Amino acid sequence: MILVIADDLTGAAEIAGIGLRYGLKVRVCTEIIQEVTEDLLVISADTRSLTENQAVAKVEYLIKSSQQYKPSLIYKKIDSVLRGHVLAEIKAIQQVFSKKNCLIIPTNPSMGRKIQDGKYYVGDKLAHETAFAHDPEFPIQDSEVINMLRAKPTDQVRVLAQPILPLQGIIIAEVAQKEDLTKWASQWAKIDLLVGGAEFFASILSNLGYNLVEKIFSPQQTALDCLYVSGTTFSDSVEKIQNHARHKGGVCYLPHELVRQPIDSEEFNQSLNRWESEIIQCFSQHKVVIIAVKKQLDTTQITPAELAKLMAKVVKKVLNQVHLAEILIEGGATSAAILAEIPLQNFLPTEEFAQGVIRMQSLERPSTYLTLKPGSYAWPQAVTYAQL
Repeated sequence: MILVIADDLTGAAEIAGIGLRYGLKVRVCTEIIQEVTEDLLVISADTRSLTENQAVAKVEYLIKSSQQYKPSLIYKKIDSVLRGHVLAEIKAIQQVFSKKNCLIIPTNPSMGRKIQDGKYYVGDKLAHETAFAHDPEFPIQDSEVINMLRAKPTDQVRVLAQPILPLQGIIIAEVAQKEDLTKWASQWAKIDLLVGGAEFFASILSNLGYNLVEKIFSPQQTALDCLYVSGTTFSDSVEKIQNHARHKGGVCYLPHELVRQPIDSEEFNQSLNRWESEIIQCFSQHKVVIIAVKKQLDTTQITPAELAKLMAKVVKKVLNQVHLAEILIEGGATSAAILAEIPLQNFLPTEEFAQGVIRMQSLERPSTYLTLKPGSYAWPQAVTYAQL
């Protein structure tokens, strides 16, 4: 069995989709489970929304507890642009297992994310020149990958363009194209700790002898109610939803007063109930209802985690009133907050519509399916509900 610890839920789903792509039986969970019969277990640690100390403690707990599964391979999934407490979590795993060397390949070259000359590029732009510079939790202000990791000289982190044996310390590989990825992945057996993004994991599976299988999509029942939850601040998604609201309706924005009111106060609960009623009423006219955050909303008085919590609270209330066959969620923090609030912890991935866009069946609510994607990814045409 292969074990993957992911730093957020959409990252966990992305890895699960790759497992499906290679014909593996896959389980995704947000907590340690007692019995695993699948080939690939992906655990979402949701550490990106925690403090560094909390993240380290969570990873240590998951790594130690998961040894009951006796995994043949452990992979640490991180954000493709190195957001989060990447280095601290790596050190925690190294300490638990006394792992001496570590290879980090976060890039997804097929999506234009690459490392060249020690710098991170998204397409033809440096990472700090893109929308990632405005990330609410981990804004990228420097595209030197050593600095993106917040590494100190004592951390002994090196950036290498070629595998130089023996591989020692913590290594970040320069990967700009698929051939680079294949070259580095062929060295996987010489590495104590493998850390990276989705495409590095796919390349490792290929090196392990797994073969790609044909994609089969289940037909989506557009006659059934679907809730589309957008917790992302990426401009492309925000603008598409605004345009949809102007021309077709069916969008219920987070009320501005909820941001100012103390959570669980009487005023807050009244505002939340009004928002819930608005969403339920919207389902009488639309099969797909969108809840989102307005671009103009002043979020300076609320943290991203608190904002995700607000979205989660209303989703739970709506789910108790409306049978939702499908829930679409964009944004890792939003996804984790919603599943924790309901709560849902155990999933069987069923389809990979595109890299990072995964449909999963909830084992706690088998009639409800969730399709997750990172906020910075686009919805593919196969997800008919999300075409705005």
